[in-house]
Amino acid sequence: MVVRFNECDEAILSHLQEGRVTSAYLETEIEWSRSYITQRLKRLEEHRLVQNLGDTGLYELDTNESDIGS
Repeated sequence: MVVRFNECDEAILSHLQEGRVTSAYLETEIEWSRSYITQRLKRLEEHRLVQNLGDTGLYELDTNESDIGS
């Protein structure tokens, strides 16, 4: 499955390369609204690219997914 990223997704994934994030933190770092960031995080989670730790809203890259972009 090929996953297409938009600019917001790329910004989110870039920040996740540095560590865990919340949508509130990302809102201060990138140009999109918190609600849109949350929507994109959920979409990335559906594609198993990120995981929501304990359903807390704290996200990290899903290192168990080996076929990202394939």
